[in-house]
Amino acid sequence: TCITTKDKKNTPISILRGVNQGHPLSPLLFNLTLDPLLSRPEKKGEGYQHERFTVTAMAFADDLVLLSNTWEGMTRNIKILEKFCNRTGLRTQGEK
Repeated sequence: TCITTKDKKNTPISILRGVNQGHPLSPLLFNLTLDPLLSRPEKKGEGYQHERFTVTAMAFADDLVLLSNTWEGMTRNIKILEKFCNRTGLRTQGEK
């Protein structure tokens, strides 16, 4: 894997081992990994609007829910998720 920033990409890093379930770093790594995904629908103005608040996604542990008031908005959110998964190698389990 490698770390990509706005300006550059670092040298690839070999992953020899994962983080065990329940490891204290797991929530931090989850947040760092999903932050770009969670901020994308927000920038696009998608989400569920209630009064003056907009909720675009809810995430906890390894669960993620994307929200929208419209079918079109949810379709865009799903496309954002698919693109994110293709770029990062993450997979979804929709039936879960």
